[in-house]
Amino acid sequence: MSDLRTRPRVAVNYELAVRLGERVGRGETENVSDIGAMISVQLEPPPEAGEVLALVVDIPALGAIEVEAVVRWVSTVLPGMVGVEFEQPVPTALAVHVEGLLARAS
Repeated sequence: MSDLRTRPRVAVNYELAVRLGERVGRGETENVSDIGAMISVQLEPPPEAGEVLALVVDIPALGAIEVEAVVRWVSTVLPGMVGVEFEQPVPTALAVHVEGLLARAS
């Protein structure tokens, strides 16, 4: 299977809070890029592709950063694993942080 990703990403594990309508859950990033992330979420029922999640990502040294993200895919193998695309504009603090992570990883 080919990798369809077009952007570089870096593996990071940040805790996050997830809200989808009235449903609230927890989760963790698995990796991030400048436009999105792969996250594991504990939300019942799980999100579906196309739904918009409100995320609060807890980044050490920066604190909580709020961002909305559209679910682009849902894993059929790993329960709770989803790929999200950040709504634009991405919060400046998050964009600068991810840019720094990607620069150190390359």
